[in-house]
Amino acid sequence: MNEYYTNFLRRGFSGIILVIWILAPYVLLQQFAIREIWWLQPTAFDNAIPINFHSLWFYYTFYLLLAVVGLLIERPVYLRYLYVIGWTTMVAHMIFLLLPNGLSRMEIHLPDAPVYYHWLATCDQPRNAFPSLHVALSVVAGIAACASRRFNLVAKVGVIVWIVGIIWSTIALRQHVIIDGIAGTVIAVIVWLIVGKVCRREIE
Repeated sequence: MNEYYTNFLRRGFSGIILVIWILAPYVLLQQFAIREIWWLQPTAFDNAIPINFHSLWFYYTFYLLLAVVGLLIERPVYLRYLYVIGWTTMVAHMIFLLLPNGLSRMEIHLPDAPVYYHWLATCDQPRNAFPSLHVALSVVAGIAACASRRFNLVAKVGVIVWIVGIIWSTIALRQHVIIDGIAGTVIAVIVWLIVGKVCRREIE
């Protein structure tokens, strides 16, 4: 029981460090873009998904997804999970720095939006959309869950459905377009494979 409690605390602490690693540079880069922003254009696919303010609650379960997967997977998978989240985040931040980008919310009539959406629009500026960290890290969590023996088939399918819901919410809230999600997914998969080869000894 004591070992279980210690393991829980360690994972909780490492999770807090990861959240800081993800959010601190993200917020700074949003506020201090040093180059002209490249504004992304929605595709027909993006426009086919209607705006849904209620999807905000699904959008924020992203953090719960990362925590649940991180607490349940076995140690070797968890170590790889940490490495991949860290490196995926770094790659995304480098892209944000070298290629500042964003997504216009012109089609959203803010006076008609609920109060909780105003909070999101104020705290999360329409910048740093490509690649989507929401999608990238959700995909990392999905890969880790599928690689874990502690997740049975039903649980793995549940995680995949959860991730699809998160991806849908990023477009329904006009936080991202489909190209952001594709880029995030590609980066997540590539980093997962690289970490598996380069850091094999450390994570076994």
